[in-house]
Amino acid sequence: MGFTIGKKKVSPLTRKFKHLQRYIEIINTLSKYGWGSELIAKTDLHTLFGDRFKFGKELVEISKLPEGERIRRAIEELGPTFVKFGQMLSTRPDIVPQELIEELEKLQDEVPTFPTEDARRLIEKELGGSIDSLFKEFPDSPFAAASMAQVYKAVLHEGDEVAIKVQRPGIADVIEVDLVIMQDYARRLKKKQKAEIGIDPETMVSEFARAIRKELNFKVEFGNVTHFDSDYQDDPTIHVLKVYKEYSTEKILTMELIGGVKITDSIKPEVQEQFRIDPKLVASRALELVLKQIFEHGYFHADPHPGNIRVLEDSIICFLDFGMMGTLSARLREQLADILIGVVAKDERKLTRTIISLGQGGQSVNEDELESDIAELIKTYAFGSTLDDFDLGAFLGEISDLITAYDLKGPRDFYLLGKALSSIQGVCAEVDPDLNLMAHAKPYAEQLALERLDPERALKEISSSLVESSKLMLELPYTLNDLLTLVKRGEGKVKFEIFGLEPLIDSLERITDRLSFALIMASFLVASALISIAPMPYAVEGIEVDVVFFFIALAIGIWLLISIVRRGKLK
Repeated sequence: MGFTIGKKKVSPLTRKFKHLQRYIEIINTLSKYGWGSELIAKTDLHTLFGDRFKFGKELVEISKLPEGERIRRAIEELGPTFVKFGQMLSTRPDIVPQELIEELEKLQDEVPTFPTEDARRLIEKELGGSIDSLFKEFPDSPFAAASMAQVYKAVLHEGDEVAIKVQRPGIADVIEVDLVIMQDYARRLKKKQKAEIGIDPETMVSEFARAIRKELNFKVEFGNVTHFDSDYQDDPTIHVLKVYKEYSTEKILTMELIGGVKITDSIKPEVQEQFRIDPKLVASRALELVLKQIFEHGYFHADPHPGNIRVLEDSIICFLDFGMMGTLSARLREQLADILIGVVAKDERKLTRTIISLGQGGQSVNEDELESDIAELIKTYAFGSTLDDFDLGAFLGEISDLITAYDLKGPRDFYLLGKALSSIQGVCAEVDPDLNLMAHAKPYAEQLALERLDPERALKEISSSLVESSKLMLELPYTLNDLLTLVKRGEGKVKFEIFGLEPLIDSLERITDRLSFALIMASFLVASALISIAPMPYAVEGIEVDVVFFFIALAIGIWLLISIVRRGKLK
């Protein structure tokens, strides 16, 4: 039986032995920061590798650190995959305590640069030409580096100054190994602790694997920029990066080199004079652009921190790094509008109904209790409408907590939305603390509410429903006829899905592993016997081959015996 993440399948034997060293590194790192033995006990990892993990005593300095900081340091030490996972968890207030979120937001993925010669070779391989034929100028060192890529300033033969993002060689293999291990741990955690943690860790890791693989494919980011550009072609307040398709692949992304200043530097008088920047206009435009992304386009930049927003001359806004984007359906945008309108109107009943419709699945909801909790939220958040008083991101975080508390399931990008709003809110507050958030957000919410009352839209929806209903009625007799025909022929099939077989499957995997080793041991014994009775002795540098084969078989036999005794199967 294989082990699958996404489309990649790894056999149990390969998983256990190929990644053994990485398993040990991870457990030793976690042990160093205080969780090694507890982690092994919870997930039965000792059954995989016995007592091979070496745990030293916790360092005195580390043991004095707060738990959140120890978690962050451990994640940073474990490398890029775990850093990205920690950053993803920082957007999930529904499952991570606020104090830990604040620590995870500090995660850094700074690593040493890799040699420029490696970058040159990768560029030439991906783009199919020499560096000199591709670029007029190419530097000897990068100007920025991170865990997954580093960036070079270069000049095309046409004279365009560009930034070339080059994927770190071998990073995809490193991430795949870590994903296999994370999924293995999630599977064990799910079996042991699901009742306690209340979430499905396998699903969470699978979603993370999907996201990080998309981030590894620079064609996805290229498509994100292209999509973003199509939404804002006629908007003079924003400049969208130009990307060069002929100089971009899955591992190389070439974009125009952007000048300007970081948005939070726009409050400096010398910057305002040099670039003709009005900080109040900058804050207003940045907030308007993010709200427009959310409410009008349903396609938003999910990481608008200060480093990802540049301000060009005349207060033009430019977003950087399109690796992480969020998507909101039309229905979800309308529900978000209902939430804002409910807050402004202090209508807890409207908010209650919206949250119930926002959640998916789960048990029946006690609406009276939920409405009471929402009334408390409104008292906390609805009074005061400046950025200092109304934290929209935190409010959506509270909504997320309610969705979780009442066993509902929120949309995938809802948590990402709260993170993006909190981020842009903090940025704008730093540039213009007096900016009125609700004054900007309310018109978008009201417009969405009015669009639902548009007679033309209502007619289109009714017409679409009638068309679908007529199709269903026309196809229903044929579908029933096909079903009855299958039943008459005895070809009808019912699919059953049986749960709770994981222990049996694990046992079968162990049995398969041991049978494989037993066959290998038998092969060495037979080979040893045949060689020993051969007319001509076989030896390599004086060492008899049959003796070597015999001791190999003996070692495998001893290993199998110890493994069986350790599991208590030989009594």
